[in-house]
Amino acid sequence: MNSDFSIAVHCVTYLATRSEQIVTSEDLAHSVTVHPARLRKILSLLRKEGIILSKEGAKGGFSLKEKAENITLDKIFMLTSEGTLVPKCPEANENCIVGKNLSSILINIFDDAEKHLMNYLKGITIQDIIKEINI
Repeated sequence: MNSDFSIAVHCVTYLATRSEQIVTSEDLAHSVTVHPARLRKILSLLRKEGIILSKEGAKGGFSLKEKAENITLDKIFMLTSEGTLVPKCPEANENCIVGKNLSSILINIFDDAEKHLMNYLKGITIQDIIKEINI
């Protein structure tokens, strides 16, 4: 899995802790410490999915569209990381009984694992993360 998931969770959690204000992309970039272009890509995904709102202009920035207790981690995972658990298998020797079957077997295993992970993440909200941080 890449770090897009953790960056997105960080952004949404940060916005949730500042629910009464608009947060600038500079504030988010400073908090997350990633390149602004990468942050904008993730913020765009979150906005398109309806998790956050954006306001342009001098007093613009970002805010949550939904309450923290309504945002589950499975939504963010699907947006940023769906399919990333599946291992990348090298080209296999088709004359080898293991080689010609292993890729499809591993894909099925990790597809099932991702389904279980998604089910687990449905039970965890941004509010749960805020509670863990003790804010």
